[in-house]
Amino acid sequence: MDWDPKTTLWLWSPTLALWVFSLSVAAIGLLPSLPEIGGVLWLYIIAFLLLVSLPQTRALCLLLVISLLGALWALSSNKAALEQRLSESAHGIDQRLRVEVVSLPEVRSNPALQRGATRDIRFQARILEPGPGEVHSGSLLYLTWYRADVEVQRLLRGNSHWDLPVRLKRPRGSVNPHTFDYEGWLLRRGVYATGYVRPQNGDPQWLSQGMGLSALRDAFRQKLQRLPINQSALVTALLLGDRSGLSRADSDLLKQTGTAHLLAISGLHVGMVAGFLLLLGQVLARALGVLMGTCPRWIPMLLALIGTLTYTLLAGAPLSAQRALVMTWVLLLAWHWRRRVGAGLAFSLALALVLIIQPLAFFGAGFWLSFAAVGALLLGFSGRSSVRQERTTENGVEGSEASAHVGMKRHVEAWFLRWFSTFVQLLRSQWLVALGLILPSVVYFSGYSSGGMLLNLMAIPWLGLIILPALMLGTLLLGTGLGIWCFKFADWQLTLLMEMLKYARDFVPTWQPLITPQSTTLLVLSALGALLLILPRGVPGRYLGCLFLLPLLQSMLPVSTPGRQGLTFTALDVGQGLALSVRSQEARLVFDTGPLSPSGWSAGGAIVAPYLSGVGVRELDVLVVSHGDRDHAGGVAALLQSLPVNNFYAPGQLGKKLVGDFDIRADSCVAGERLYFGELSVRWLWPLQRKIDGEENDQSCVALIEWQQVRILLTGDITSSVERRLVELYPMEKPVDLLVAPHHGSKTSSSQTLLSWARPERVIFSAGYRHHFGHPHANVVARYRAMDTQAFNTAQSGAVELSWKRGTSEPVISWGRSAPRFWYADHNGEAEPSGRLSRREQL
Repeated sequence: MDWDPKTTLWLWSPTLALWVFSLSVAAIGLLPSLPEIGGVLWLYIIAFLLLVSLPQTRALCLLLVISLLGALWALSSNKAALEQRLSESAHGIDQRLRVEVVSLPEVRSNPALQRGATRDIRFQARILEPGPGEVHSGSLLYLTWYRADVEVQRLLRGNSHWDLPVRLKRPRGSVNPHTFDYEGWLLRRGVYATGYVRPQNGDPQWLSQGMGLSALRDAFRQKLQRLPINQSALVTALLLGDRSGLSRADSDLLKQTGTAHLLAISGLHVGMVAGFLLLLGQVLARALGVLMGTCPRWIPMLLALIGTLTYTLLAGAPLSAQRALVMTWVLLLAWHWRRRVGAGLAFSLALALVLIIQPLAFFGAGFWLSFAAVGALLLGFSGRSSVRQERTTENGVEGSEASAHVGMKRHVEAWFLRWFSTFVQLLRSQWLVALGLILPSVVYFSGYSSGGMLLNLMAIPWLGLIILPALMLGTLLLGTGLGIWCFKFADWQLTLLMEMLKYARDFVPTWQPLITPQSTTLLVLSALGALLLILPRGVPGRYLGCLFLLPLLQSMLPVSTPGRQGLTFTALDVGQGLALSVRSQEARLVFDTGPLSPSGWSAGGAIVAPYLSGVGVRELDVLVVSHGDRDHAGGVAALLQSLPVNNFYAPGQLGKKLVGDFDIRADSCVAGERLYFGELSVRWLWPLQRKIDGEENDQSCVALIEWQQVRILLTGDITSSVERRLVELYPMEKPVDLLVAPHHGSKTSSSQTLLSWARPERVIFSAGYRHHFGHPHANVVARYRAMDTQAFNTAQSGAVELSWKRGTSEPVISWGRSAPRFWYADHNGEAEPSGRLSRREQL
């Protein structure tokens, strides 16, 4: 059977070919491990021979060849990305390298942890000369300079050359569900190694100041920071894509109102620049038409192409901006040659070009936000046309025969209808974009701002038609009085915009946490629902899409949702620190909040809070901080800012100190007391008194959590001396199902006395990957193995989750690095996980 001509023409269409190429690239990136190129070639050769042997399938051979090209490109690129990373054997080795700074240095400060004028600085650097071992010139490093003094802050500029003593580490990050995949982000950026400057190994030397794009951006940023404006951080973010100076309050405001995308250099942003330049180009073209007698149509497009490229480079050309640039260029060319390039072809061509630039781009949130928004607009307005109908007067007389009164009335009516139609189209466009973004927002950010549609209806044209044009004119006229006036005008408008958002936050629905659908089926149904609602008017069954969106609203429904039945215990991967979550149908508890870095990064805000939001926790019944060490208590403030806490427990007087100005009652954990939450109880085993400061390891809260027949022992950082006291105080305790190793498995804890008393069936070590503390100690691990205890280490496995169903004694165990990501190495061979945790990542 032969294909009919219409079907054959569709099979050979460029749009379908581009989609096949893109899907093949994505399919390779989704594989849990990368196959050998030879095996893939043989698979395609067999498929090709099968297609050729059947006459009715020969038309598919061209698509198969295109699919092969996409698969080979993705496979070779992904293998090269893995090979261009520092080896495990070179991890943690000190070296001295000559490098060039190739990014805008990000100055990060936390006055509570840093002294004087020193600051932490993060920057990307390119190796200029080969170093010892496997260090190659041209490799990209992501470095931190801790406690840099004022002189270093002055000299560390874009394109500056340095001779630095550094300690390099293999690119690696924490792996937790519903949190940012730092390791994947480093892979997509081509980072060879992370690390930090070590002045104690030798004096860092500034060599010279080079020239280049980074130096230009850095000089421009310095000029922006010296301008007499109040919103310099917002201006810098809009023009340079540098959000390092943005305050926490402004970031939260933009997120809650659904307008955070206004500061992300992405499709919407570059598109607004293109629109302004198209308008400016039209004015110039018409002016030239008056002088030359002909109006050159290519001027607006050329100006928009050059302007968007310049703007993208000025913003540092991040992947999100590259995606936006490709899409904008394709759409501009489609607009210029509108009879040759359709919207579907333009969209598919942009998709393919983005995946050629970065085959793993689809793992980032920006990819889905950009393409979903544009795709929703193209699909929603497809097949729609404006039909103008001539109207007549009551006497059937038209044009010049109508009276002046009737003509004026008709003119006013036409003007009103045009503006009303424009407003309706703007409103519909925001509705379509909102539908397109709801699923990516829930998957990547565990929530959605329902009021963002109305606020964006004002904020987008405000920013695109008033603020950005003023900023661009100010940039072109920088150093002149008119340029400063443009920046002051934009600053005034930004202030008004932020004030409007603050006012609107109290009256419109803002950020609503939502749970990601837990199964692929529900996820597909939700996507189908959004797609149905986006379809043009007149398509039958469109509004059935509302039913398919119900899985996204499951956390708001008065029914039990997945994960609320039974008991779920999660040891989060927070590096060298501890953060635990316990959830049952009746209670939600967090035990410790992870570390706080000197630069201000907090595990409480970056890991614990997003995780809780992703699993549908709206408030905590109990927050426990075992003791005052920073790797346990560092994330308290950020977590308290993120969600309500009903009860706060810490040893002695530590709770009052940590709570500070928060309106939360702090209590002490004291041995002998017990908390009840339905079937779940928390029994305090240590410390024995309240009159302690709670700062020392041996003052840690020790808690025994019991649910039905399940027993979990949490020990903080106690040492062997306290372990012996526990055995003396509670000699007849039953074995525990799970023990979180004391003090991360240090050699001063997990004594044989404790192990013989607790008889744990499983143990979890919460430690940093190849951290200098060396946790867990080899002797400690050997003790647990001798007792046939199943061991997990978050440094190797990522987050570890154990789930007990009602009436069962064996948990379902899953860990983060079992997720199907080829860059996650399986380091823990103690036991095979029965599931996986890491379902998604944030840009």
